[in-house]
Amino acid sequence: DDNRLIDASEADAKFHSDPPILQNCETVEMAFRGRRDMMLFTGKRVIFVDVQGFLGMGKKVEYISVPWTTVTAFSARTAGSWIDNDSEMCLWLDFDDVFNPIRGSQDDPPPPPIPRRSWLEIDFQKDKVDMFMIHRYLSERCMRVSAHNLKSYSIPVSSELLRPTPPGTGEDLVNWLGNNAVSIDDKEADSKFHEAGILQEDEHVAFAFKTGRDSLYLTNKRLFVVDTQGVTGKRKEYMSVPWDSIRVWSVESAGNFDLDMEMRCWFKGFWDNKVKQDLRSGRADIIAIQQYIAHFVIGNANGIAALKYAQSVSSMPAGSMDKFLSYVTNDAIVKDPQAISEKLHTSPRILQEDETLESAYKCGRDLFLFSTKRIIEIDVKGITGKSVEYKSYPLRYNKAFKIETEGHLLNGPGVKVYTEDENIDQNFAKGSSDIWPLHQILSKKLLDEEHVEIDDDIRF
Repeated sequence: DDNRLIDASEADAKFHSDPPILQNCETVEMAFRGRRDMMLFTGKRVIFVDVQGFLGMGKKVEYISVPWTTVTAFSARTAGSWIDNDSEMCLWLDFDDVFNPIRGSQDDPPPPPIPRRSWLEIDFQKDKVDMFMIHRYLSERCMRVSAHNLKSYSIPVSSELLRPTPPGTGEDLVNWLGNNAVSIDDKEADSKFHEAGILQEDEHVAFAFKTGRDSLYLTNKRLFVVDTQGVTGKRKEYMSVPWDSIRVWSVESAGNFDLDMEMRCWFKGFWDNKVKQDLRSGRADIIAIQQYIAHFVIGNANGIAALKYAQSVSSMPAGSMDKFLSYVTNDAIVKDPQAISEKLHTSPRILQEDETLESAYKCGRDLFLFSTKRIIEIDVKGITGKSVEYKSYPLRYNKAFKIETEGHLLNGPGVKVYTEDENIDQNFAKGSSDIWPLHQILSKKLLDEEHVEIDDDIRF
């Protein structure tokens, strides 16, 4: 707790010799000291030096190493005005260390789970650590670069990024974010975040949304969330989820009663790993958003800059969603993957240009689709069915699968796909579906095919 910045070169010298924790090729780039513990940022990992025993008087010291490769998302949280004067850094990690305590008795409600080291929160002393500098550093070390690899440990973080943030930058950004305008101009957001040093030089905002005091931005490198906290709104959390960490995503159209649209993204992790954003109906094109996310998560071999792509996406034609829904109510047609693939390339435009459907199934009002790149669930909601959710599970992140043939009585066939996040479990009506084509598709995709890396740019 209460970490403050200390001299990195002194820490580097110490932990290369006494004790020799660091590798010969490893360098401490930032160092912090708390009440009795230390934290080191090196080119390869973050190291927590935990001095144990009463008042830190014991001999036992724990050295915890977390490689940057295990960080799937991160955030920097500025200090508030009154009670909580600390700033925090949060790290979401890709290993499961969540602990579920046992109930005291059968009548007691289950105790809340404890994240332990699946999610880390580190406190800093207010005004002793530049949180914008922390965010810049984490962006350099945790965001993928060429060929979706992390920045090499042998390339130090630029000294420019480790310079103190100019005075007043945080206040200017907070004042701009505090404007309660319903919509945000993506170009203005891009300019403001570059002025604050939050975005990288080659990073640009393509979509910007605001709901209440909070806002969300889609750049060509990450999903960026600004969460305003506290009574005064001075306390803000800047959370970054790199596109490489996204495992499942969905967009949902507005209904008759719920007039807002929704976007949801699940990222790799085991603690609070979902980002949800309400979108004002008529002010956002969910199909364009779906296309944009799809490019970075499931890939597009041909592409130009993300910002140019976002500007060139045309709005969804009026009535295209209603036409599609009326089309798929025909049970005979909906099982034809080629016919429905043609629909999903145009109205609404869900599939990518080089993506086709290999199998399509209807389950009540809903659709269960297998494409060459993903599994798509189209969930028709509400009494009128006007609200529709399009949920995508990239095949590249599926781990295992199970096929069940139909049984006696009413037991129909089914398929279960195990993913890195939410598993897919789908049952079909007895006698209505041939389950073996699914087995062939999943066998081919999960066992035989190599997944092509995703370009950083989009050509449209």
